[in-house]
Amino acid sequence: MIYQQFQQSPFQPRISGARAWLAMAVSVSLICLSLFLLPFVLLFGAIALGCLVLFSRIYVARQVSKFNRAQAQAQAQEAASQETEFYRSTNVVRETHAEQYRGRTFEHQQDEK
Repeated sequence: MIYQQFQQSPFQPRISGARAWLAMAVSVSLICLSLFLLPFVLLFGAIALGCLVLFSRIYVARQVSKFNRAQAQAQAQEAASQETEFYRSTNVVRETHAEQYRGRTFEHQQDEK
């Protein structure tokens, strides 16, 4: 017959027997197990991500506070050193009537330009 090759499936002899049934059972059981465990894996991932976010926020907040403290100390030291240098220099011209203007906006005298 010309169409003899179409009379039976070519996969019939290949996939048959106890090994085939065992392979199919193992694959189906693995698929079912993975579908069953998928929500737990996703839940574990979400919890781990949440812990990482909380830890990173706390850690970064500590590092930022340390950095800000160091910056403030450096600026205070710099300002103190500049202030003392400023008042020690001989080029400082002080206002003669400074006590009168304390706490108020300094206005120029009319005859000054």
